[in-house]
Amino acid sequence: MWLATFRGHLLPTHLLHQQGTTTLAHCALLWWISCSCWSLTKATSQKFYPTVTTQFGKLRGLRVPVPSEVLRPVDQYLGVPYAAPPVGEKRFMPPEQPSSWSGVKNATHFMPVCPQNIHSTVPEIMMPIWFTYNLDTVATYIQDQSEDCLYLNIYAPTDDGLFKQGNIRDSEARPVMVYIHGGSYMEGTGNMMDGSILASYGNVIVVTLNYRIGILGFLSTGDQAAKGNYGLLDQIQALRWISKNIGYFGGDPGRITVFGSGIGASCVSLLTLSHHSEGLFHRAIIQSGSALSSWAVNYQPVKYTRMLAERVGCNVLDTVDMVSCLQKKSAKELVEQDIQAARYRVAFGPVIDGDVIPDDPEILMEQGEFLNYDIMLGVNQGEGLRFVENAMDLEDGVSGSDFDFAVSDFVDSLYGYPEGKDTLRETIKFMYTDWADKDNPETRRKTLVALFTDHQWVEPSVVTADLHARYGSPTYFYAFYHHCQSLMKPVWSDSAHGDEVPYVFGIPMVGPTDLFPCNFSRNDIMLSAVVMTYWTNFAKSGDPNKPVPQDTKFIHTKANRFEEVAWSKYNPYDQMYLHIGLKPRIRDHYRATKVAFWKHLVPHLYNLHDMFHYSSTTTKVTPLDATQSNGKRSSSTGRTPISTANSHGEGGGEMGPLIMPNPRDYSTELSVTIAVGASLLFLNVLAFAALYYRKDKRSRQETSQQPSPQRESKGNSAGHTNTVDETLSSQQRNPCEALHNPLHVSPSYSISQRRSPDDIPLMTPNNITMIPNSLMGLSNMSPYSTFPAGYSSAGLPSTHSTTRV
Repeated sequence: MWLATFRGHLLPTHLLHQQGTTTLAHCALLWWISCSCWSLTKATSQKFYPTVTTQFGKLRGLRVPVPSEVLRPVDQYLGVPYAAPPVGEKRFMPPEQPSSWSGVKNATHFMPVCPQNIHSTVPEIMMPIWFTYNLDTVATYIQDQSEDCLYLNIYAPTDDGLFKQGNIRDSEARPVMVYIHGGSYMEGTGNMMDGSILASYGNVIVVTLNYRIGILGFLSTGDQAAKGNYGLLDQIQALRWISKNIGYFGGDPGRITVFGSGIGASCVSLLTLSHHSEGLFHRAIIQSGSALSSWAVNYQPVKYTRMLAERVGCNVLDTVDMVSCLQKKSAKELVEQDIQAARYRVAFGPVIDGDVIPDDPEILMEQGEFLNYDIMLGVNQGEGLRFVENAMDLEDGVSGSDFDFAVSDFVDSLYGYPEGKDTLRETIKFMYTDWADKDNPETRRKTLVALFTDHQWVEPSVVTADLHARYGSPTYFYAFYHHCQSLMKPVWSDSAHGDEVPYVFGIPMVGPTDLFPCNFSRNDIMLSAVVMTYWTNFAKSGDPNKPVPQDTKFIHTKANRFEEVAWSKYNPYDQMYLHIGLKPRIRDHYRATKVAFWKHLVPHLYNLHDMFHYSSTTTKVTPLDATQSNGKRSSSTGRTPISTANSHGEGGGEMGPLIMPNPRDYSTELSVTIAVGASLLFLNVLAFAALYYRKDKRSRQETSQQPSPQRESKGNSAGHTNTVDETLSSQQRNPCEALHNPLHVSPSYSISQRRSPDDIPLMTPNNITMIPNSLMGLSNMSPYSTFPAGYSSAGLPSTHSTTRV
């Protein structure tokens, strides 16, 4: 009525009745539209809570839309318990299965992360670059801590959404991808990685998890009191829970793939070598890590356990009493002890316990322990960025003195023997000097990054691939050559450690996040789609090329270059790998020269004293100091041998049966070797001098008299000898000219080392410093009982019963 009256003042009287009727119709229409919009808004904003029944009880999750028009919603089940809380007397013990619950458990939020020290000195050289550049952001993810932390998160794609690819999206049980987070065995949580995008785009179920880390996850006394490897056992328990329950979420327990980056990749690599995980997963993706890396296994667990016990007042000789004392300490007090390992090592990490890790990882690989798994692995182009960036200011490159210091520190930290290290150091400097541009600081910076990349990542990964593929087990190798544009990284850097992670999890598809504040372009989105397709294809079929073809036309109108690339299997002979970048291609023998250097030459240089020891019976050999962190373990790779136990802590006493005798120092034999080599070199110089004197004298005689035809003929018949003499004399007169002659190959200064006898083994069981079966303290260690009820592991052989060898 008020509307009609108001309008009456503006309209003629004879139109008032007609206008009133029209206005009422308009009001009705507006009311209907308002009601419809309200109903639609309510329906849209209304959350859906899917419910799943597991073997332990019901779970209520949350359906979450993914912020992309091409991705389907995902059902998230967060904070799902996969083991009982490892608290009290269960600390430093294997995990147990969780208790059942009644009613419906809410699984819509994350549970606390495992205890870790967010204020300690972070070993940045082993951490992913997105982690170390965002420590403040990372701290927000790990503030809520508790020993009751053994939970996992499940991301299951729904059948809703706009994404259509014909018959590619099967409606059967989906493959499962289980992500093992990294963090130097001391930091991190699975809660940081949202698996929604990977699950939605790849039509797979993604699982992330928390496991015990640091002291609570890997403390070991080297005997039955605390065997260690609890973090690995947590991962195995999570896999056991997944294999039994993932079917309720639409997952296929027969297609479980474990993947991880960095330390997570090392865990994945170790899981493939443990009989405890046999049958729990089927494929492995190992990103930038290996069980063969210097930081993958802790060979000195007792040393750091003793240091911890001293600091918290539990320094008793009896290890059972020591562990009992440590169990009574608060988790906060333990993790706040900032115990730092030697550079390139870990203070608390997986140990060779004769059970979970039965032997040295390389020996297990040589025995074929991991051949039952399909494996995809690779490295990033510039993994070693943080190794170099932390040591010096790199904005203007690396000076010659800084380069020398970095190499010397590297050798001292990893090898450390007093005399032979000089030869090794100079050889490394020679190999990583670009002689065509040796005075360029930027070139030095590049080669220094390459040095750490090759030693810490490339060589261990290539050796792992070789050992896995030599019997025909499906193996795929990649090299990642791309990174997002970010203000955090130097403009000169390449793809660093961890730079592949956002592309694996599809972050470019939804834009920058707090952990990955990058300026993602269309090329980044395309590459992320490509990577997710490869990763999920491998999880589905064991072949990254199928069943889903590479197709990113929803991003670019034109086809991407990956559509024309077929990723070839890796074998030790061709060593084919995929170059992942904006210009993909199949290549072979990734950094083969440098890999051969670390794999073959460095062990000869390092173990040269061993070769002479076999024939030496009079030289007195002094053992190394037990507290030294660089004990020697012969190896057929370039990894540094180290001691498995330490007889002294910081001011502590001896540990009795826990202690292994340290390796012997053969510096005397090495000195003799160098002296002999120098003597031979001196004799050669004398011989050359004599030849030069004779040739010079002959030349003077020839110039003073005309040669006869007979002499000329004789000279022709001996032309080869004269030519050799002339060559030698010319080299003596002008060595610089001989050096730059492209037809002349000057002998390497390390040729004597390269010609060492090949029949001397580089790695033998007697040279390994921790062979569990030979340890006095471990001979009677019983295996962990991590198998289902009714199943006995006592009769398990030391090797897989289904090994393909």
